[in-house]
Amino acid sequence: MKINDVIKYLNELYPIELASDFDIGKIGLTIGDENIEVKNILLALDLTIDVVNEAISKEANLIITHHPFIFDPITKILFNSKIGKVLSLMFKHQISLYTMHTNLDVANGGVNDVLANLIGLNKIVGKNEKDAFMRIGEIEEMTFEEFVRVVKTKLELNGVRVVGNLSKKIKKVGIIGGSGSSEIEEAITSGCDCFVTGEIKLHHAQNAAYNNLCLIEVNHGVEKYVLKSIRENIKKRFEGKIEAYISKINTDPLRFL
Repeated sequence: MKINDVIKYLNELYPIELASDFDIGKIGLTIGDENIEVKNILLALDLTIDVVNEAISKEANLIITHHPFIFDPITKILFNSKIGKVLSLMFKHQISLYTMHTNLDVANGGVNDVLANLIGLNKIVGKNEKDAFMRIGEIEEMTFEEFVRVVKTKLELNGVRVVGNLSKKIKKVGIIGGSGSSEIEEAITSGCDCFVTGEIKLHHAQNAAYNNLCLIEVNHGVEKYVLKSIRENIKKRFEGKIEAYISKINTDPLRFL
């Protein structure tokens, strides 16, 4: 079985056509050769030198990431640079890289569907189409403070940043795993009581506070929960042919103290 067989299946689940315009040319198979026989697969949020070494230890010659490794144009590649070290090791061990970014965010069963279910939203609505990131659902009514504790528990977080009155009653919730600053207006106009996102900018947080929208900023790393779903799909389709591993490397350097 070749790498291309895996790529075709992933594109059925998370079509590359769903990706936002800024992702075009930066996702899909970005390193390697689709005609190489696939051994094992490693799933990770990001491609780092530690992730490559982990792939080597797992005899995985295909790494699948959520975040693009090459996003901005590269003007030079030095052997001792961060990019140079990763590429050198990838080439030496003939490891390919396949990336699904915003197409994985918006696709059915993708990042935001997984997170919406994980934090306990019901009656979830959202479009599986280009640039339709937000998922909106309902919870059993509780205070904002109580819901913050639920989110921390479900996403296994030591801390979060919040905006809003902790006594406010929360019923309708919007969520985006990545950066959700541009979706604040949608959350407000959709009547959300609370918006959960991986990243928020100050002036957007101020806008939310002005409009009485509670915010919970988790961290970008919560997108990792989609990897389990991808692994289960791969296992179901290619059972007995290949093994897919979820990386144990934490590529998010930010933490709460």
